Amino acid sequence: MKNTLPFIAPVEESGRKPIRREVFDRSVDLYDEGKYLEAFHCLLDYLDDGFRVQYGNEQGTEFHIPHGSIVVHIYVEDDMIRIEADFLNLPVKGRVAMLRQVADLNGNKLLLAEFHKEGDRLKMRYATPLAQSHPHKMYGVLQNICYVGDRYDDEFCTKFGATRCYEPQVMPYAPETVDRVYEGIQTVGKAALEALEAYNASRSYGYSWNLLDTVFYQIAYFASPQGQFANDLEKAIDDMDAERPVEELVAKGMDYLKKLLAQPKEDLAADFYFAVKLVSNRRSVALQQVQEILKDVYEEAAAAMQSGDFERSAVRLSYIFYETFYYNDLPENIRALLARAVEAAGGKSVEEASGLLYDAMDDIMEGNLDVPDFSALGVGNAAAQQMMQQATAAAAAMQQKMMKQMADGGIAELQQKMMEAMARGDMQEYMRLAGELQQKMMSNLFN
Repeated sequence: MKNTLPFIAPVEESGRKPIRREVFDRSVDLYDEGKYLEAFHCLLDYLDDGFRVQYGNEQGTEFHIPHGSIVVHIYVEDDMIRIEADFLNLPVKGRVAMLRQVADLNGNKLLLAEFHKEGDRLKMRYATPLAQSHPHKMYGVLQNICYVGDRYDDEFCTKFGATRCYEPQVMPYAPETVDRVYEGIQTVGKAALEALEAYNASRSYGYSWNLLDTVFYQIAYFASPQGQFANDLEKAIDDMDAERPVEELVAKGMDYLKKLLAQPKEDLAADFYFAVKLVSNRRSVALQQVQEILKDVYEEAAAAMQSGDFERSAVRLSYIFYETFYYNDLPENIRALLARAVEAAGGKSVEEASGLLYDAMDDIMEGNLDVPDFSALGVGNAAAQQMMQQATAAAAAMQQKMMKQMADGGIAELQQKMMEAMARGDMQEYMRLAGELQQKMMSNLFN
C-alpha cells in the first residue's frame, strides 16, 4: 500500500457529547456527602445538562428519557431508585425462540438489570436503595440497559418479528449527507479492497487484518450509522477478533465489506439518522488511559519508522487511531488532536502519513495537547495552505541536505558499524554509535 486510505469527514464532528468529567466528579462528591438524590441529579447532568428539565418532573423524582428506540423510565420513591425500559412486544410466532435468546441475554449481557415479562411485553428492570446508588454503579447500569436495548431490538424485530414498544424519534440525514456518506463508504471500501488483494497475494495477512479493521472503524467514525447497519458493523468488528486463522478472518471480513459496498444507497439510508441517546456505549477515558491504549503501537511505530518500514507504521497508526475513536469517548483536546491527524494523513504516502500520525501520538504520549489550530488562530484556509506549503518546502530542503550528508563516507561507515553491532546483539555499542551518528548529522546539517 503506497498511500493511506482517504479521509472522509464525519457526519458529526465526533458523533459524541463533550466529556465533562468535572460534573461526574461532583456527582461522586455529593454521594460521598450523603446527598444521594442530588448526586443522581448531577449524574444526569453529566450525561446531558438538559435531560432533567426536558424529561423529568419538577420534584426531580421521575424521568422518561429516550435512548434510540427505547425509553428509560426512572423513578425515585421511598428511598429507592427504580429503572425500567420497555424492550419489545413479543411476536405471536417465534416467541419461544426469541425468549430463549432473551434468557441468554439475561445471563450474559445484562449485568445488574434483568428482563421481565409483563403480558406480551418484555422489560428491563433494576432497583436499588438510593443510599447504594453510587454514580459509577448507576452509570454502568444505565449504559448496560441502553446498550442491550439499542443493540438487540433491531435484530429481534428482523429475526423474530417482534415489534417496538415505541417508535424512535429520529432525524434522518439530509439527502446530500446521505450521498456524501454513501460515496465515502464506496471510496474507502474500494481503496481498501484494492490494497487487500495485493496484501493477500503476497500472503501478508497481518497487514490485511489491520487494514480491514481500520476500514470498519473508519466507516463507523464518519458515517455514525444506527439500527441494523450499526449492529452488522459491530459484529464484523467483533468477528475480526475470533479465535480463527487470520486468513479466515480476513476472508470473512472481506465478504462483509463486499456485501456492504453492494448494498443500494436507499437501503443504507434507512439507518442514517440522528437520535437522542441517554448514555454513550463507549468508555469515558482520560489522558492516562489514552496513553495506555496507544503505548504498544507507539513503540511499534517508532521502531518501524527507525528501520524505514513506513508502511507498517502507517497501517498500525491508522488502525489504533480509528480504533480509539470507536471504543472511547475522548477528552475534547485529545479528540481534536487525533481528528486533525487522521484528516491530515488521509490519502498521503505511507511515509508522510507515518510522520503526521506519529507526531500526534507523540504529543499525546508527552501530554502536549496544546496543538495550534489554524482556524482557532483566525488564519484563513488560503493562508494556512500557504504556510503548510512553505513548511513542506523547508522540510523537503532539509531532507535533501540530510540525504547529501548520508552519502558522506564517515556517516556510511558509522551506519555499517551500527548494523554490525545490531547483528551481534551489542545494544550498548549500537546506542553509542547511534548517538555519534545523530550528533554528526545534526552538526553537518546546520553548518
